[in-house]
Formats: sequence, structure tokens, C-alpha cells
Amino acid sequence: MMFKTRNPIPQAFNSGALIKKALRDSGLTQAYVAKKTDRTSTTVMNMLKRRSVQASILHEFSVVMGIDLFRLLSEGLPEHIRKDPHQQEMEALKAENLELKRQLEREKEDNTYLKKMIDIFSQTRNTP
Repeated sequence: MMFKTRNPIPQAFNSGALIKKALRDSGLTQAYVAKKTDRTSTTVMNMLKRRSVQASILHEFSVVMGIDLFRLLSEGLPEHIRKDPHQQEMEALKAENLELKRQLEREKEDNTYLKKMIDIFSQTRNTP
């Protein structure tokens, strides 16, 4: 029986390195994360050496560090995958909203014009 060898984890998805960089950037220490996650510093240090960390651990570290590690990890995905599936719908709604704002401005202008016409008409009717 032959086993297929798995492709190596791309560097962009090296979650241990990602956590290590996030720690460095945030100024937090391994000891702090270890304490907050009820782990030893050695355990946290070993996780930072791994190329892959379980999603539950990534979640836990995200909460403790106050950093969305999943978003950082997903930045390594190709653009067509990262793209929000609702982006086109949102863009259409923004365009519709802009058009409605323009229409509202035209309606306000028309309303101002009609008020002036009513004032003029009222003045001419009341003049003897």
C-alpha cells in the first residue's frame, strides 16, 4: 500500500511562526500567554516551533492576545478565496444607496421650488 506524501505547509500558513510574530508585535510574552491559557512556558515555546497549531489553540491564543490570528493566517490565502462572497452585493447596495441620496436631494430641491411657488401664488391671491 502506497501512501501519498502530503505537501508541506506553506510558510504563509506556519501558525507557530505567526503566533511568534504576533507575540513580538504585541509586546506580550510567552510567559503571559502561558499563564492566561493555563499552560507552561515550555509548552507555549514548543507550540511556537510547530508549523501547524490546532484551531482551538489558535482561537484561545487570539482571545488571550487580543489579536485575530485567523485573519492573519487567512491573509496568506489567494485573493479569490479571501474575497468576501457578499462583496458584490454590498457594492450594489452602496451604489443604490448613493443613487437614493441623489434622488432625495433632487426631491428636496423640488420641494423648495414648490414651496416658493405656493408662497408666490398665495401672495397674488391675497393681493386686492
